[in-house]
Amino acid sequence: QYGNYVIQHVLQYGRDSDRDSLLQIIVNNDLLKLSRQKFASNVVEKLLKYGNSAQRNTIVREMLKVVREGGSSQEGVGSTVLLLMVRDAYANYVVQTAIDVVPEGKEKQMLLEELKANEAQLRNYTFAKHIVAKLGSK
Repeated sequence: QYGNYVIQHVLQYGRDSDRDSLLQIIVNNDLLKLSRQKFASNVVEKLLKYGNSAQRNTIVREMLKVVREGGSSQEGVGSTVLLLMVRDAYANYVVQTAIDVVPEGKEKQMLLEELKANEAQLRNYTFAKHIVAKLGSK
């Protein structure tokens, strides 16, 4: 619970190589799962806030991956990690931070396109309403 504050401090004041190491840990340990956790989501947000452009874009590419909602091996319709994140109480803040800090370019364009393409569906989710509001200003 409290270790996340140490990690956040490293992300804010540490070296780029420290942020690269933490980025790999996040990518290797399931961005969606971590973003849905109260304390881990703060760590992901800090990485977006203090990471460089390449690190931010790597997180967006992870958000745009398609997964099966019930787990990767089950039958069912695939969804992007992003669309699962916007429905969650904690992960939606990670998405909001990404919209704000990811540099203009291919990744940000794909992020916004995925959200805008699903805007009508997002309006039905409590936590996604904040995202829809942000889309109106982008």
